[in-house]
Amino acid sequence: LSTNSNPTTLVANDISGFSYTHSDLLMNTKYYWKVVATDPSGSNTSSIMNFTVKTVPEWSYSTGNDVLAVAFSSDGEYMVVGSKDNKVYLFSKDSSTPLWSYTTGNDVYSVAISGDGEYIVAGSDDDYVYLYNRNSSSPIWKYDTSGNVNSVDISADGNYLVAGSKDDVVYFFSKGSSTPLWSYETNSDVISVSISADAKYIVAGSRNGKVYFFGKESSTPLWTYTTSDYVHSVAISADGEYVIVGTDDDMNGDVVYFFDKDSSTPLWINDDVPEDMV
Repeated sequence: LSTNSNPTTLVANDISGFSYTHSDLLMNTKYYWKVVATDPSGSNTSSIMNFTVKTVPEWSYSTGNDVLAVAFSSDGEYMVVGSKDNKVYLFSKDSSTPLWSYTTGNDVYSVAISGDGEYIVAGSDDDYVYLYNRNSSSPIWKYDTSGNVNSVDISADGNYLVAGSKDDVVYFFSKGSSTPLWSYETNSDVISVSISADAKYIVAGSRNGKVYFFGKESSTPLWTYTTSDYVHSVAISADGEYVIVGTDDDMNGDVVYFFDKDSSTPLWINDDVPEDMV
């Protein structure tokens, strides 16, 4: 038995039965095996066969509808789920029974969780941004935007959060208040937002094809960049040094842009992305 296509590692001998169970196999790994049958007249070697050890979930949980968003705390201890059943669910990694759930007024399209799992933010099609502490399903606060909340994110320490809404606005909050520290009008749906781990920088992408890069102290963008079509997804590195953007371009195919934080000129552009990969 071996992961090599020509197995030579002996794992058992002198077996008279028709089956053998081997332990300590790696998940999602293909193994090759063969049998050498021996009797007083000699030996005969089988053809080489193979099998793949399938990954088995630690647990599963069925929500009442499609799952639209998931996020993990950095330490892997907690996870948050947003569902089309209008609910936000918080789980510990050790159990499929939710620690709690909360019913919003519509589909929950975006969720995020702080690095230590202490704070959770959710955005719903009921136009609200919700902030929770992990110890209670009752929101610490909620904020009513004027449109569906498409995207949310939270800093590693949970002190700051950002939201993008169908009301064409990027909102930046402190966890201590539901009143935004600032907001910025993009004149188009804000599809995706992301915040650096230390909250120093925020990036947003909108349906009008623009990327907006902010410092946390001001609603005036440090820079903007216009892509060839609507921005489907944005992300920023933990240290805030780099930004990656994915667009959904019906004419030119999906495109990925990569930026340094100090310039609106992309470091590189990849327009050879398979359709619907972004």
